[in-house]
Amino acid sequence: MSSDAKAVPTVDTDILANFVCLRETGQFCQVPKLALTPFVQALPLPPDADQVVRVSVLSPPVDPNDNCKAENPPPGDPHGGCSLYPGEPGANRPPDRAIQKFNLFPPVKQYEMFVRPFQHLFHPDLMQPSTIWGYGNAAGQTFSPGPTFRARYGDPIVVRIHNNLPDGFPGNDGFGIPQTTTHLHNFHTAPESDGGPIMFYDIGRYLDHHYALAFAGGDPREALGQLWYHDHRADFTSQNVYKGLAGHFLIYDDRDSNNETDRSPSAFHLPSGQFDVPLMVADKQFDPMTHKLVFNPFNLDGFLGQHVTVNGAVTPYMNVLARKYRFRIVNIGPSRIYTFKTCEVAPSASTWSSTSPGSRGAFGSTS
Repeated sequence: MSSDAKAVPTVDTDILANFVCLRETGQFCQVPKLALTPFVQALPLPPDADQVVRVSVLSPPVDPNDNCKAENPPPGDPHGGCSLYPGEPGANRPPDRAIQKFNLFPPVKQYEMFVRPFQHLFHPDLMQPSTIWGYGNAAGQTFSPGPTFRARYGDPIVVRIHNNLPDGFPGNDGFGIPQTTTHLHNFHTAPESDGGPIMFYDIGRYLDHHYALAFAGGDPREALGQLWYHDHRADFTSQNVYKGLAGHFLIYDDRDSNNETDRSPSAFHLPSGQFDVPLMVADKQFDPMTHKLVFNPFNLDGFLGQHVTVNGAVTPYMNVLARKYRFRIVNIGPSRIYTFKTCEVAPSASTWSSTSPGSRGAFGSTS
């Protein structure tokens, strides 16, 4: 081989067999598969939102009378340059976009995220990364899953989310639409901040989400401890979430206190800190020739990927200590149903057991 020659990756035998079948029959005999070596990459953990997207001040400041704005609003536009979907009654008219009870629940923390594309390699055996979408910060860092929020009841927050997605639908590798609305799944949120399916907004706009973090009806029994946030754009939720727009949102209170050494007798004393581990599970499909992420938006029976990812990595491993862990498992789909269990991996391995704390306010969560 000459010094300027480039090595060409080999093609798996099952892919070659499918091309022979295609030539002879006019169709694939089976779906081509990529063999990706399991357990060769460590489990990635999304960063803490307080570390990467919390800000001391939002500029411009939150407008309690209208929570959707353009980054560069045209002069004289009564809607601040933010035109939401016209089918939503009143969506384009303040005070319908006014933040309810903002002064009653003033935010004690502020966050700013930017929805944008970035390059991500799901597995080291893949020849090239895929362009996916994630939630990032003003410094240019972008993450999928997005930063993990660890909030607390009684401490309201506001989260500003910019739409910095690329223009060009139906580009974007053939799926996903560059409009967004972010929903905090299953939380008790006022409609203007809830990220409803038809409250999406275009590139160059942002929306301020106010989370009062108050118990529904003032009842602590309504506490929800494990949630997740995701794109919720009507008709494109599966595509945009599959492309990466999802993240963990954990909420604590006096009982689920995020302190396993809590001296309160009413506290749950669940594993906390590095032992409280969020796991976002999704199955993905990769093109057998290009190794890039693919999706079939015309499969209305339920799209299934051949490779399971956890926190954006195909079949990762995690080094653990001989102690209790709390795993926050969220299945973000798009269609596959899982049965999760612990198992013995070697005759000398320790016996594992699991305990469920019950059904208190979404200890577990699915899409």
